[in-house]
Amino acid sequence: MSAVAKRIELPVEEAPVQKADDVLIHVRFSPNAEVFTIDRLPEGVAPKAWFERLYLNAAPYYRTLSNGRGFFRIPAEAFAAV
Repeated sequence: MSAVAKRIELPVEEAPVQKADDVLIHVRFSPNAEVFTIDRLPEGVAPKAWFERLYLNAAPYYRTLSNGRGFFRIPAEAFAAV
């Protein structure tokens, strides 16, 4: 008698598709969780304040990465509103 393994299909969450007009903003954090660097930082704005502003207005577009990194992939229209 042989055991037959049944393959189980699990739903796969699809990664968001990048469009040409998406704005990518990479964030790097220090070991103490302070914002170390962040892209597209407006002049005169602190990195932490810029991250908080983006996160408050565009949280659904933020993805956490390993090693203290993350990024926003924000549609151009949403970024203009920020």
